[in-house]
Amino acid sequence: AIIASFLVLAVMFVSPETWLAGAAGLVGYDTGSGGFSFIPAGADFFLIGAFAAYSGAGGVINLTLSNWARDKGYGMGEKVGYISAAVGGTKLDMAHTGFMFDPTPEAMERWRGWWRIVRADQWGVYFIGAVLGMVLPAVLYVTFIEAGTDIRGLSVAAALADAMSSRAGAVFGGVVALMAVWVLFKTQLDIVDGTARAITDILWTGSARIREWRERDVRVVYYGVLAAITVWGVIALRLAQPIVLLQLGANMAGIVFVVSGIHVLYINTTLLPEEIRPPLWRRVALVTMSVFYGAFVVMWLRGLAG
Repeated sequence: AIIASFLVLAVMFVSPETWLAGAAGLVGYDTGSGGFSFIPAGADFFLIGAFAAYSGAGGVINLTLSNWARDKGYGMGEKVGYISAAVGGTKLDMAHTGFMFDPTPEAMERWRGWWRIVRADQWGVYFIGAVLGMVLPAVLYVTFIEAGTDIRGLSVAAALADAMSSRAGAVFGGVVALMAVWVLFKTQLDIVDGTARAITDILWTGSARIREWRERDVRVVYYGVLAAITVWGVIALRLAQPIVLLQLGANMAGIVFVVSGIHVLYINTTLLPEEIRPPLWRRVALVTMSVFYGAFVVMWLRGLAG
C-alpha cells in the first residue's frame, strides 16, 4: 500500500525529465552534468554509508530474512521449528542445528521447487519493492525540494510533507506525513525484531545452558532479548539525536556486511552439498558486496578521523 501510494503521487507530480534522471541515477549517470557520477562532490560518507547499509530490509535484517522462510516451514525449515507467539503460542522445541537432505534426484526436484519460490519472492517482490521504495520517494523529493537544500537532522522525515503541503495542498502533505511515519515505524519494528531473532539464534545455537533454561522454551530467550532491546532503545533516545543514532546504527550494519559477505560465502561453499552450492556469479556477488560496504566503512572512518 505504501509503495502504491508513492507511485500514485509520483505519477501525478513528477515530470518525465525527473523520471529519466531517477532511472539514469540507478546506474550512476547524472543527467545534469551529462556524465557518470557515483559519489557527489563533498559527500558526507557517514550519511551515505547509512543509506547504503539501510537499503533493502534495513541494516543487518537483510541477513535474517532466512528466518522468515524457516518460520514459514519452507524446505528443511519444517524440521527446525519456529518462535511462537508470546500470547496464545505453544512451546516448541526448536532445533539448535540445521538439517541436511540427501541430494537424491527426488529431493533435488523438491529443492528446485522451493528455490523457485524463494527466487520469485526475492527478485519479484523484495528486490523490485526495495528499488521502488528508494526511487519513488527520491523523485518526489527532488520534485518538491530545491536541489542543494540541507535537510539533515530531524527535519528529513517531514521535509517532503511540508513541501507538498505548500505546493500541492495540505491533503497531499498529510498523506505523505502519514506514510513517512508508518515507513519509519515499520522499518524500526522490523529491525528490532530481526536483531532479537539474530541474538536469539546465536544464544540458542551456541549455549547448551541457555537451551536447557526454562525447559528449552525458545520464547523466553527471544522475548527476553526483545524486551532488553526495547528498554535500551528508550534509554538511548536520551543520549543523542535520533538521526545520529540512526546513522550510527546503520553504519555499524555496514561493518557487519563486510564480514558477513565472506562468512556466508565460506558457509555456503563448505557446509552445503556440492549439488546446491552457489554458482560462481553468486560467489563473486558476495565478495563484491563485502568490498562495496568496506569502501564506505573506510571512507566514513577517514572522514571522522579528520
